[in-house]
Amino acid sequence: MRSVVLLSGGIDPVSGRPAPPSGEIAAIGLALSAGGAVGGVHVGLPAAALGQAAGHGLGQIACLRGVGDPVAILAAHLSAAPPDLVLAGSRACGGEDSGMLPYLLAERLGWPLLAGVVAIGTVADGWLPVTIGLPLGARQDARIRLPCILCAHDAAPAPPFVFDRARRVAMHAVAVADAETIAPPEGTERPYRARPRLIGSAAPAGGGRVLDNPDPAEAARVLLDHLRALGMLDA
Repeated sequence: MRSVVLLSGGIDPVSGRPAPPSGEIAAIGLALSAGGAVGGVHVGLPAAALGQAAGHGLGQIACLRGVGDPVAILAAHLSAAPPDLVLAGSRACGGEDSGMLPYLLAERLGWPLLAGVVAIGTVADGWLPVTIGLPLGARQDARIRLPCILCAHDAAPAPPFVFDRARRVAMHAVAVADAETIAPPEGTERPYRARPRLIGSAAPAGGGRVLDNPDPAEAARVLLDHLRALGMLDA
């Protein structure tokens, strides 16, 4: 099993200092739990946040030096020596990051993708069992065919930080062919124009009625009259 973790030059949203996003740290933890060789890949020059990410368990990080679309650069690099598993965080936190890179990369490579992964199991017959985190703490088991891309859930266990790992990490630059440049989105810029606020009320003014231990028939009649006044029932 060979796993690759996608790394970005993250920025802490509070302090503004370089820091790896929590989702990428969780992705490193998932990669380590899968066993085998684990490495990181980053498009661009080495950044300070990469060393901090390496302190959570990465021994080497490849920095792809190329010009153009980072999705195309990553796809070409991963296609040359396809790993078994590619992991990424749930969202980015720096620059013009949109969080769409794993999905665009999966589309270009033709690989399946699962998001919100909190744990992974042991590979069996080319299938990887995973656990997906759902709202309110619920969990769902699933399987995905390798090779694949997984986006880690923020609730996935994060590996501890070891300063010696961050100091010993091997970052090596990899020259790659330039990819096509993404065209800026088309659109027009216009000065801001204040729009009038639309204020309206669907219900007529009035304080309503308070019924104290009413007769059921009378309570039903008052309720129907109120719903008709709101326009929810035909008069």
